[in-house]
Amino acid sequence: LDWRLVHTGRSRGSMPFAAELAELAAAAPGRVFIRPDDESGVPEAADLLSLSPAAGAVYCCGPAPMIDGVRRAFGDSRASALHFERFAPAPITDGRPFELQLGDTGRVLPVPYDRSALDVLHEALPDMPFSCRQGFCGTCRVRVAHGHVDHRDRRLTATERAAGAMLPCVSRAPEGERLVLEV
Repeated sequence: LDWRLVHTGRSRGSMPFAAELAELAAAAPGRVFIRPDDESGVPEAADLLSLSPAAGAVYCCGPAPMIDGVRRAFGDSRASALHFERFAPAPITDGRPFELQLGDTGRVLPVPYDRSALDVLHEALPDMPFSCRQGFCGTCRVRVAHGHVDHRDRRLTATERAAGAMLPCVSRAPEGERLVLEV
């Protein structure tokens, strides 16, 4: 399998796994690129994508401006698929207020236009698991027993969605509707 790994950061000293990746770079010449901004300058997304193999898949995680740049430049690259993961949910756009009902308890939580369902759930259920801010997508998954979900994620499959799965970090309901959750 042809692959490349590009690791960027502000400075070599601030980049996690720099020592391990330097060892991998020595063992796999031409495959691992470590690009600290203070040594190489802030890379352009097109430059990062130019390292991808022809028809290869690109996996990108990091800060929103970098991901957005890679998404914009992807169409001009040689790669054939783009997968990305954010360390924070995407900003809410086109948000409309809706409600969440916590299972059979009947407790109803209003979700305003400018807050995520996850934020509202976490406020009501502090022990609810989520790890998106650490880079692990999918741990906030809940099951919707009733209601129409406006899926805004790129992670769940059609089968998972049909089975009632929802990622409350980004997904919502149409304005004024209520989602009944199994929590």
